[in-house]
Amino acid sequence: MTFMTGKLSAQPCRLSDRIADFCDDESGSTAIEYSLIVGLIFLVIVAAVTNMVNSTSAMYDDISSSMVN
Repeated sequence: MTFMTGKLSAQPCRLSDRIADFCDDESGSTAIEYSLIVGLIFLVIVAAVTNMVNSTSAMYDDISSSMVN
């Protein structure tokens, strides 16, 4: 049997109390920060690889054009 844990009361919870609890809750903020850092690192890697591919392609184009002539 599963039981719920947390704040249970007989009085109904007001919306303003729920919003205040949500704003004060900091659980999961570290995971979000780490995911943002990983996302930025991913974007840097994609930009670097794209730049490397473009320069490598240009290099091989120069080599192939010099071999044809």
